[in-house]
Amino acid sequence: MNGYTLTQTEAEELLKLAKLSLISILDFPEAGQSKEFDVIGDTSDTVFTVLIYRGKIKLTKYNIGARIKKNSIVLLELHINPSNVHYNPDGSKIVGSHWHIYTEKYGKQLAFPAENVKDENYIINTLAFLDRFNVIKKPEIQYSMDSI
Repeated sequence: MNGYTLTQTEAEELLKLAKLSLISILDFPEAGQSKEFDVIGDTSDTVFTVLIYRGKIKLTKYNIGARIKKNSIVLLELHINPSNVHYNPDGSKIVGSHWHIYTEKYGKQLAFPAENVKDENYIINTLAFLDRFNVIKKPEIQYSMDSI
């Protein structure tokens, strides 16, 4: 972690906060690239950064994360990869795509299975992430045929 912490209540409030994208169009990242953009709370001046990383070799591997811009605390991540293995701090093992949701005890280290996520459906998964992060004004997603 980065030295900053949140209480569980603070983290849950920030996750529930309705957010607005500060961009109108999001171009999908090309293989091996990342894109980031900011969103802001609709009733708060808190700014968050959403980062999307696309795998270079395995195109169905990508990560989407959201952090508080001022202190870089990661609140939510979605890791898409059917062969991914994550070991939780309690020793449990998650195989496949999974979510990381900030907890006061573990920060972003605890993962949960991402059921109902289809690895190859990049647009739908990106929208599902933005929904879970409560981005009510989303950017239009654009992509080229060779980027999917």
